[in-house]
Amino acid sequence: MNTDERYSAIRLYLFSGLFLISGAAGLIYEITWERLLELYFGVTMISITLIVAAYMSGLGIGSFVGGRIARLSRNSLMLYGFLELGTAGFGLASPSIIIRIGQITAGTPYPLVFTISFGILLIPTILMGMTLPILTQSFVKHIPTSGQVVGVLYGINTLGAALGAAIGGYWLIGNYGLDGAIYIAVGINALAGVVALLASTNSQKPKAAGKSEELHPISAIHGHGSYTVILLASFLVGFISLGFEMLWLRILSIVNKNTAYDLPSFLFIFLLGLAIGGNVFGRKADESKNPIILFCEIELIGATLAVFTFLGFWLSLSLAPPWITNFFLFQQPIPPFIEVAYKVTISKREIFLNLLNYFLPILILVLPASIVLGGALPTLDKIAINSPALSGERVGDVHLANIIGSVAGTLVISFILLPNLGSELTLKALAMATFLFPLLYFMSYNKTDSVINNYRLILISGLACLLGVILVPGKNLFYQQLYKVGSGGNVTLSETSQTVIAITYNDPARKSGYVWLGGELNSSFPPNGIYENRALACSGASKPKNILIIGFGGGISSFFFKSLPGVDKITVVELLDGLSTLLATNLESARITLADSRVSYTVDDGRRYLNAYPDKKFDLISIDPLYEYTTGSNNLYSVEALGIYESHLTPNGVLCAWTNEKHVIPYTMAQVFPYIDQFGNQFMVASNSPIHYDRNYMDQAVADYSILAQSAFGDSIKTLPSSNYVLSQFQRSRDQILVDEKHTQILHDQTPWLEYYYFSSPIIREIITKPQDRLDFEDRIK
Repeated sequence: MNTDERYSAIRLYLFSGLFLISGAAGLIYEITWERLLELYFGVTMISITLIVAAYMSGLGIGSFVGGRIARLSRNSLMLYGFLELGTAGFGLASPSIIIRIGQITAGTPYPLVFTISFGILLIPTILMGMTLPILTQSFVKHIPTSGQVVGVLYGINTLGAALGAAIGGYWLIGNYGLDGAIYIAVGINALAGVVALLASTNSQKPKAAGKSEELHPISAIHGHGSYTVILLASFLVGFISLGFEMLWLRILSIVNKNTAYDLPSFLFIFLLGLAIGGNVFGRKADESKNPIILFCEIELIGATLAVFTFLGFWLSLSLAPPWITNFFLFQQPIPPFIEVAYKVTISKREIFLNLLNYFLPILILVLPASIVLGGALPTLDKIAINSPALSGERVGDVHLANIIGSVAGTLVISFILLPNLGSELTLKALAMATFLFPLLYFMSYNKTDSVINNYRLILISGLACLLGVILVPGKNLFYQQLYKVGSGGNVTLSETSQTVIAITYNDPARKSGYVWLGGELNSSFPPNGIYENRALACSGASKPKNILIIGFGGGISSFFFKSLPGVDKITVVELLDGLSTLLATNLESARITLADSRVSYTVDDGRRYLNAYPDKKFDLISIDPLYEYTTGSNNLYSVEALGIYESHLTPNGVLCAWTNEKHVIPYTMAQVFPYIDQFGNQFMVASNSPIHYDRNYMDQAVADYSILAQSAFGDSIKTLPSSNYVLSQFQRSRDQILVDEKHTQILHDQTPWLEYYYFSSPIIREIITKPQDRLDFEDRIK
């Protein structure tokens, strides 16, 4: 290795390190910016998909622009340094920018969600998208080693992104909040930018005498295929890869529950696989006599692995592995705290065992295929680069086409294939789509070598993939088996654009069972009194005429509210599409509720709905999300969310909030509402006016409901709500909460502590009802 080569190698390793931490910062930004935008545009699948599409579109434009600028730049490393500093500058201002624009445009129609998100994120995503073409232009000096260089840069940046997803999701947000995580990413970008600028002062080496490497047409290297075919292949790679990603996320959100750790954990494994594949296959592309054949093999083998890991997962259900039998209960990351000598401490053993159990389905389903598929882009980059002078431009074009395909894949898979074909048939379609790559090759390139000798692996992997496609079960059969093993009962289910909704039955007559939203138990039928008792207390405090229900769930609360004396209108806002259809078809109580002319049903995010109708007022607002660790639950419990409810209540209206967390949420609620009552059976009543409970109204409500419940459930209903029981569950009022919880954290939009709970020490102190607080409460019962 001569001096120039040694100098180039040192620079490559230095900037690979910078690109590593830059990739980590990029994923931290993505997770936090997406979360901030969801606060104002909603956590519906439509909103989230449009926000992600806007983010990726900016990256695509940046890749294209970066490729063009790279060719003209005299000092690519200096330009890279300025790009990192520019990203840091926007990142520093991003929380205030997103929050301000979000507040102004909150509740905006869906067609504008993409446009506004795109506009907000345009500058930073363009800057981030430009970095790979810029560095490629700086380090690709010879065509024979271009695959290795691009593979190293792509792989190291993707590895950084994987680390950023894990560190950001598991540590930064839970300890420093969204703003703190962003500022740490800003520091990373600033460090990379400063080091790049300092190193760039010595980056302009004088050109050695002699003839520079010529620009060769692609046909001279790889046959007669056109550059357009390469870009089309890159588009298809993005489409198919994002298709697999959306499919894996769908399955894992059910098996591992839909927690805040779901996406970071998945991205860590998925991006780790892509990083390994990018580095390995970038080198193989340089060594390959025909990298186009290698590319076709990568896609077919990757699809084959995706199909057979899914089949293995499905077949393993008959063996009832622990993460299947327990996924209805404990499959989410469990905090690794144990009590030793009356002190709570972190257990390394618990961290290892719990995360091993949690990550095992991700490792099995995602890692093998992602390693192979990670080689696709670097190999395409190698094929496209026909001159060092055009390396940055070609990489920019290839990655732009890939991102366009990724955006298209995100939209098509989310809104068309998954809800209409289901996960199983979507997998079949994606696997079959990989046969387009060898088809493009055989249609576009002259082939003179023996098919048997050079295309053996393509034939074998293609036949294996086809066999796997045939063996993959039909629509809904995978989830039927999944829920049957997990619950032990018969199953009726529906897969929508959001998730899988299921009803499991305990008896052959289907008179009793459970409603599952994703992998979470939502409610039982016939009802056991939990939902009705909460609704009873809240109704007794407000005697409502106009009710808003955020979260239809199993429909029991809505069923009770419609029986109340004097109710004129009930507005239901439910996040999941398809839920009302499944429930109305299978549960009489839901059918009766949704057929009532007073009931208006809307599929939307609760906060988004209220932001869209700022002047609407309600006598009672009921929020019924899933558990506090569920993704997006903080959006319903934060100080800012509670302020939105408060502004939509009539003067004597009440907020009725279900919660299985008894410290942080009550203390947060006490920051907004002047009057609060906390009840032991997991709910709270809050108001702007003093709260009084009308026992006579409550008893009449129970009498009316018992008639309605008999018509829906018959003799199978065993438990009815009771005013005596629910009022006896009172624990404490706002004054006592403020005293008891004065050292407790408060939930804000930017500090979703309960969702990012993993390394937070649990609150284990007991709630003791003070005698005077109890007496004061009884005085408020009429």
